[in-house]
Amino acid sequence: MKRFLRYIAYRELYRSIRKLLESSGNSQSQSPPSSHASSGSSSVQELLNHPNMPANGETVDSPAQLQAVLQQMDAYEFEHFVADLWTRMGWETEVSSAAGDKGVDVIARQSMPYEQLLLIQAKRYGPNTTVGSPDVQQYASLRQQFEDVDKVLIVTTNEFTQQARETADQLNVKLIDGERLVHLIEQHEALDLVAEYLDFIEPVEDPDTEQPHTEASGEPTPDEQPSDGSATSTATTSSPSPTATSSTNASRSTLWVKGIWACLLGWVVVILGVSALSDAIWGVLFFGSWLGLPISIFQDARSLAEDTNWPQHTWAYVIGSAIWFVSLIVGGVYLWQRRTVID
Repeated sequence: MKRFLRYIAYRELYRSIRKLLESSGNSQSQSPPSSHASSGSSSVQELLNHPNMPANGETVDSPAQLQAVLQQMDAYEFEHFVADLWTRMGWETEVSSAAGDKGVDVIARQSMPYEQLLLIQAKRYGPNTTVGSPDVQQYASLRQQFEDVDKVLIVTTNEFTQQARETADQLNVKLIDGERLVHLIEQHEALDLVAEYLDFIEPVEDPDTEQPHTEASGEPTPDEQPSDGSATSTATTSSPSPTATSSTNASRSTLWVKGIWACLLGWVVVILGVSALSDAIWGVLFFGSWLGLPISIFQDARSLAEDTNWPQHTWAYVIGSAIWFVSLIVGGVYLWQRRTVID
């Protein structure tokens, strides 16, 4: 898995912000302060004082810093960014028009492994603004305004309140906060989209991924080090990488897949060895496969749900695998569809 790519902020951005702060301060000293000027100054000051915002000329090399950068994106462009991100994830997307979207920002469709319709609401919020329960209730009603809607999704650059999460569970609305959004960007290698929509950052080659290429091509490796090389050499140790979470989910999923295969093999032995095995061994294999298969499918599906949109009907697989005379077929179908989706 590639390391988290780094981006560097332009110095001109911070210079312009400082000039704006200075001009705002001068205007306030010469004239009575207005609410509009105060609001503009506070928003700019909030950007400069963001705890995770990279300083002048530093690289963005952690999930928290990338989330802070995403919060500076224009709200309208954030909708297109979300659409492009879901396109990279394999969906066909379109950004809704202002007149006919009925509150939907992005409409996403997918035909594999079956027809799906996803309605996405993009909420580009700053560090001090969270998505509350009223927003979740509002967008949950979109199911009644569109036909054949499989899922309503709210994506934000910040966080959801606890009440919003509880409401989303009740109304079957999926939530993706800023931390999870950064994870998806890294997982689908979509950092180039961030650079496309934010003109104050530019991609920086990762030396760890560039090194094998230069050795293979026979070209000499530059000995030059960046002026702030100490920051780039230790950046990835300062905070957990999203790759670690993805790897943990993958290892759990692999373990439960082995359990599914073991239970299917157990069912084959039970069917073929009904007259050859002793009653004790046959009984152990029967009950072990009968109980182990739905448990393994449930745990594997839960691990996959953290990184993918499949499976959509987990309980159908679990209940079907618990019916002993069709469990072998259900388990086989689950593994076949799982391989198709993952590939």
